[in-house]
Amino acid sequence: MVRICDGQRWRMVATGLLVSSAVACGGGGDAPMPAEEPVEEVPAPVEDRSSMTPSVGFVSPTDGATVSSPVSMEFIVSNYNISPVPQEVETPRQGMGHHHVGIDTECLPVGEVVPQGDPWVHFGDGSKTFETMLEPGQHTLTLQLGDDEHRTQEGLCTSITITVE
Repeated sequence: MVRICDGQRWRMVATGLLVSSAVACGGGGDAPMPAEEPVEEVPAPVEDRSSMTPSVGFVSPTDGATVSSPVSMEFIVSNYNISPVPQEVETPRQGMGHHHVGIDTECLPVGEVVPQGDPWVHFGDGSKTFETMLEPGQHTLTLQLGDDEHRTQEGLCTSITITVE
């Protein structure tokens, strides 16, 4: 057992405080404290404008799929707004449209009005899903966007082929 008298205790406490403060301040060791590295500001990522082109597509079915009837369809659009057709249309709204599905037909020319009735189904209510009965065999499904006057829009048409069992 080691006996420490009051004077020695005081020196030990003082020495401990000096060592503690030296270590906390970066002293008392051979290795210098590492300097803080300057923080580099990372520039904001540049937005990829190539993906800003409007497009339409089928979420389901996928091109080449084999499905059973009734055939369920879900549509997707990018960089374009889908909206129900207003009750009264004086001028078509820019950048707004709705889906049309053509069964066993191809895309219509840009600016043409999508015909009412067979083979086209209109979704003037802004819907993005549809279910229909199709005969067994191969079918072409065409998804085409139209404006408030049902006029086709540039680049907003796609077709897929499916097989119904």
